Amino acid sequence: MARIRDLLRTRSGPAFVGFDFPFGYPAGSGLGGGRKAAAIIASDLVSDELDANNRFDVAGRLNEQISPHHPGPFWGCPPSSQSDQLTSKKPPFLQENFKEWRIVEKHLRDNKKQTTISAVWKLYTIGSVGSQTLTGLKCLHDLGGDPEFAMATRYWPFETRWDADLDGIILTEIWPSLNAHDTYDHAIKDARQVLACRDWFIDHQRAGTAKALFAAPDWLSRQEQEKCRTEEGWILGVR
Repeated sequence: MARIRDLLRTRSGPAFVGFDFPFGYPAGSGLGGGRKAAAIIASDLVSDELDANNRFDVAGRLNEQISPHHPGPFWGCPPSSQSDQLTSKKPPFLQENFKEWRIVEKHLRDNKKQTTISAVWKLYTIGSVGSQTLTGLKCLHDLGGDPEFAMATRYWPFETRWDADLDGIILTEIWPSLNAHDTYDHAIKDARQVLACRDWFIDHQRAGTAKALFAAPDWLSRQEQEKCRTEEGWILGVR
């Protein structure tokens, strides 16, 4: 985050900053998204200078709050971190007030055949995006609380009303796996994906179509748009 802060200090206008983790949770879970979710997590998550943290304890306490009668929805941890509130294996998803997948994730799985995407509840082993979300939102909370950047920081789409107000520092959820990266020469796959995502956005800037990327997909119902804007968030570029 220190590098991001340094880059933001050099900006002379609006800044788009993309992060590869979910910004929200399924509607109805009570965790919300954007600044609300970040504040809930930041109030309990502690991380030291070596990035050791208490994310499994935090997830267990959140399970107890939002699902007192069923295991989950958060799951996955080393055996040493397992508790009555957090299981190491995935339990049946028995929640009645919210779904396992966000609207954008379900769309990617059902219509784009992106079966490698993981649910935000998974905390451990390959594809543990849930842990990335907990620790990532804590970092965004700290950035948004920094007096140097606080007034300019906005979470998309929660605080920008989709594409209506894109002035300032726009914190945005991305998924670099969406972009073809085979032509990039780098030994690390993640780096190739990020380079492809960067160039994809730059191409849209040059074409004058970048703003349209932040608009709500026109196939979403009004109710779905509102759920995504207030609770779940969206992945930039998913149409």
